[in-house]
Amino acid sequence: MSDFGRRVVKVPSPKSINGHLKMKDPVSTCSYNLLYQNVKRFSKNGEYFFKELMTVFQQRAELEHTYAKGIQKLAGKLIKASKGMTNNSTYNAWCHVSDEMYSTADTHRTLGNAFQQEAILELRQVLDEHNKRKRPLDNIIEKNGKLVAANWNEQLKMKKKLVGITREHEALFNFVENNKHICTEKEKQKMLNRLTKSAEAQTRVDEEYFNINMEGHQIRLKWENTLKHCYQIIQELEKQRIEILCNILNRYNIHMSSFGQTLIHGQRQIEQAVQRVDVEKDIQTLTDEISVTAGETKAEFLMADYFEEDSKSLMGKDRRREAIKVKLQRLEDSITKTKKDCEGLEKLMKTYSENPSFSNQKNIEETEQLLDESTLKLDLLEATKCKLSTSLSELEGKPKTLHRFSDSITRWKDKDYEHSVVELTRPVKIKKTPFRSRQSLRASIVYKGPAQTVTQSAVEPSSQVIDQVTSTAPNQETACDSAINGVPANADDDKGQGQTTAWCSIGKCKAMYDFASDQEDELNLKEGDLLDIYLKEDSGWWFGILNGQLGHFPSTYVEELPMLSVVKSTHV
Repeated sequence: MSDFGRRVVKVPSPKSINGHLKMKDPVSTCSYNLLYQNVKRFSKNGEYFFKELMTVFQQRAELEHTYAKGIQKLAGKLIKASKGMTNNSTYNAWCHVSDEMYSTADTHRTLGNAFQQEAILELRQVLDEHNKRKRPLDNIIEKNGKLVAANWNEQLKMKKKLVGITREHEALFNFVENNKHICTEKEKQKMLNRLTKSAEAQTRVDEEYFNINMEGHQIRLKWENTLKHCYQIIQELEKQRIEILCNILNRYNIHMSSFGQTLIHGQRQIEQAVQRVDVEKDIQTLTDEISVTAGETKAEFLMADYFEEDSKSLMGKDRRREAIKVKLQRLEDSITKTKKDCEGLEKLMKTYSENPSFSNQKNIEETEQLLDESTLKLDLLEATKCKLSTSLSELEGKPKTLHRFSDSITRWKDKDYEHSVVELTRPVKIKKTPFRSRQSLRASIVYKGPAQTVTQSAVEPSSQVIDQVTSTAPNQETACDSAINGVPANADDDKGQGQTTAWCSIGKCKAMYDFASDQEDELNLKEGDLLDIYLKEDSGWWFGILNGQLGHFPSTYVEELPMLSVVKSTHV
């Protein structure tokens, strides 16, 4: 036994399996990645249309004096650019523009300056702004995707390492067991020391494999959150693109209408196309087409596989049983802790729902995100427990216990090993934000002049006004009635009244985010500002007062405060 230290234990490697499956790709099968790639295709088509449209206007401005021949070529280019776009009223209107360009090629000499100063400049600015905002998105997603793939491969390598070191340990264990009765005490002690070191190395690699597996779940969640954030950015840019195209189309219509009788026929065709444009419907169509089609999607996660689960391994049944029980106990501890985390988050969400004043929208979203992550972690831990429990039942000769993940766990083989994957049902949560162009909002609020003197008929309010409006004077009642119907009841100094009709507050709200206005009739908001609400629009824009200034503000930037009491008017 003196040559014990120089012995080499050879363990036969498992035979390669013919027809093994192709290596799984954790990146391309992600639902959020598919959503992001889908919206990128829409964005690429929109960018192509923008560039082509800008080229059309640029060349048209340069060729106005020799336009008759050049406009026909450009009209064809515009039609070709429109074919790749979504079939909606905005892009269909641009097809009518190309038809008009064919029929009125000799009447557009004076449009060059207008195109150069308005359309081309705005398109170039928007295109540069969009490219600047979209440029870092792919880099961020690619970086996080590489981390996911690297962790996936690292798990496979670590598993291979764990299986190898465990196999060597088991071979060494069997060697010691078979030869300890013929060894001297000194050799026996030397073999036991080697066996102890081998067991410590196995335990260390096993712990590293478990930690890498848990780290992989966190990296995957971070990557999905990045995909959701980038998806929403590109979606908002595409909404802005459609609105800008509609604005340019309207300005184009104005220029065309000024040419007189020679362009009446072409101008009417354009006007009819513009009247059929519905920006909100087009944006809704865009949102529907690039949104997820189902409420829930499937996601595959790589599970931790252990040497002890392999019934063909060199490890004895008793040692396999004990090793599996140790891992099951570790999973039980992790499951218990995760369940407590989920219960705490669910209680917090319940408290938020019962007492809205305890939190704001941002805290609620963050809590929902934490609850989703904890729920996913709990499902993965329970799935791993289900798999290990099944292996333990087979080892002990007991019937398999049914589990909710029993049918969700599948196995696939690569060149060396068999791997386990669990398929989980996960809801795709994309925040939908209301959108309406400022132009359509302005058109919906029409000023009808100052409030008239209260008459007998005006004193008899409708049931809707009685339910929604309270006041303390007849003039306030008239103002509230006007506010509810979307009409600002301001005084007309030119007619000699010289008074401002009082607004009736229908509620209060608190600004959750900063908002910088770009219109004169909008309010600048800072986080924490308190506003009185005078009018609510279904479009998502409200009308109210802040620091003595009346104006519009987006409802998505504020949180409405609960009404503590309602004072009823004795006049009603």
